[in-house]
Amino acid sequence: MAILGNGCALFEPRASEHPEDGDPDLDWQPPISPSAVLDNLHGAVEALEANRYPELLADEGWSRAFQFVPDPAAAGAAWGRLEEQSAWQRLCDHYQALQVQPLLQLMRTDSLVAGDSASCTADYVIHFPAGAGTAASSYSGRLHMAFSRREDTGDWAIHRWEDTGSDSLPSWTQLKQAFLWP
Repeated sequence: MAILGNGCALFEPRASEHPEDGDPDLDWQPPISPSAVLDNLHGAVEALEANRYPELLADEGWSRAFQFVPDPAAAGAAWGRLEEQSAWQRLCDHYQALQVQPLLQLMRTDSLVAGDSASCTADYVIHFPAGAGTAASSYSGRLHMAFSRREDTGDWAIHRWEDTGSDSLPSWTQLKQAFLWP
C-alpha cells in the first residue's frame, strides 16, 4: 500500500479563482428585485460587461421575452434579445479597444412593483469620454422598463425597454443602432 508523499496538496485549500465569464471586479447582484437588475445594468454599462449583460434580459423561458422599443425620433423597428445581445457585444468590443469607459447616470423618476411584474421610468445620461483619437460623446433621454419575475426561480429580468431621447443629445437608441447591424 502506497502512502501519499508530503508534496501532495490534495486536501490543502487553494487560492480562489474568478469565474471565467464576466468581469471579476463587477459587483453583480442576484436578480432578486427590479432594483438589483437596474444596479446590474448600471454596472454592466460602466464596466462594458458583455458576458453578464444577457442575464438582465428575459428570454423565451420567461412569460414574456425581451423587446427593445426604440426612440420614436430614431428611425427603426423594435428588436429582441438576440439583436440586443449582438449590439451590446459589438459596442463593448469597440469601446474596450479604444480603452474608453462610459459613465452612466440613472435618475429614477417612477417605479411600481405589483406581484410578479414591475416597471421603472428613469432619466439617463451616458457619457463616453474622449479617448484613442475619438471625441467625447453623450447620450440622454428617458427609459421605461417593464420587468417580469420567473415563477420557478423568483429572478427578475427586463422584458420590455422603451427609450425616448432628449431634445438636446442623441438617445440610447441611437447609440445601440450604431452597433446593431455590422
